[in-house]
Amino acid sequence: MNREVETLEARRARLASGLKAEERIRTAFAKVPRHLFLPDQIWPKVVGEPLDRRTDPEGWADHAYADAPVITQVNEGARKSVNVPTSSSSAPSVMAAMLEAAGSRTGHRVLEIGTGTGFNAALLCELVGVQGRVVTVEVDPVVITRARHCLEANGYAPTVLRADGRDGHPAEAPYDSVIATCAVVRVPRAWIEQTRAGGVIVLPWAPGVTLPGGMMARLVVDPSTGRAEGRFIGEADFMSLRQQRNRRGAPPGPDATVDRAWRISGDARDLVLGGAGPQLALMNPGIAMGFQTQPDQGSGCVWLAATDSPSWVRLHSDGRVEQGGPDRLGEQVLASHELWRDQGSPALTEYGLTVDASGEHRVWLREPSGPSWVQSGHR
Repeated sequence: MNREVETLEARRARLASGLKAEERIRTAFAKVPRHLFLPDQIWPKVVGEPLDRRTDPEGWADHAYADAPVITQVNEGARKSVNVPTSSSSAPSVMAAMLEAAGSRTGHRVLEIGTGTGFNAALLCELVGVQGRVVTVEVDPVVITRARHCLEANGYAPTVLRADGRDGHPAEAPYDSVIATCAVVRVPRAWIEQTRAGGVIVLPWAPGVTLPGGMMARLVVDPSTGRAEGRFIGEADFMSLRQQRNRRGAPPGPDATVDRAWRISGDARDLVLGGAGPQLALMNPGIAMGFQTQPDQGSGCVWLAATDSPSWVRLHSDGRVEQGGPDRLGEQVLASHELWRDQGSPALTEYGLTVDASGEHRVWLREPSGPSWVQSGHR
């Protein structure tokens, strides 16, 4: 054992022991070496060149065993002037929370959507044991080839399939749990149909496009009604299922017609950047968000834009709100913020999601019978 491997083992032990999770999950993280599932080149930052293990082994090791996501592929493997992350290894604490929420145990049958590096599939193999079964699906041919090699090299034998994750894998259904490592706007019907009665689907759900609002949902399946329902268990920031990417809202141009402008007290950007951001995303699905610099201001503004209409709003640091288009997004966001405040400023975990047999996605507050919002039909 050389010095580098010993150092990596010590880092792995520290990371595993520091996770806030059940003992069985910490044990799995202590046993499965994350670094053996990561490529030599990773991207600590989206902007810039990759970090190479061969030239900076200590820096690479720091990232391998930090409680943070590691970008392992950009631009689906192509070289471009601007990097877009297309595959990664999730933060261990987030992975642990998902595994705990799924309740994967000895003898369980689990479907994973998004193999990525293969690290999570290896953890699942540890949790379900030889009596259980892990099926993992990945759409990217380069990513899945490397993951399959890493799993085999480390003694793990899940069923590894290159396929469209939306379809799941009906041949080995029903599953005790389905875990998605990619964010979805619409929960694929196949995932619900392939989960047993009382089984669990754990997935990152994105009601908006770039509005702060990525969140983790834990849904319990009831085949008698065709429904999957449950609460959000926390925030989450995952790459989107590839077939559900590229939903965009265009930022308003400098010459965009302002139909109404007014001022509120404080920094108007805090409406979405403050603690209510994810909750407002649930109440206002299908809205994109971004930042714009203002030539006449030292600080920029936040813009919101509808994905299915020319409606937009700009939120300024001096309290100004400008809106344009038919949907009156500024008034809509302000009304949602006021409702959130009137409800006692509820936390994200007080909201839940119901996906019914017709495919309707409904977000609710505190109980399914409480205040609710039907999500847009984008797929």
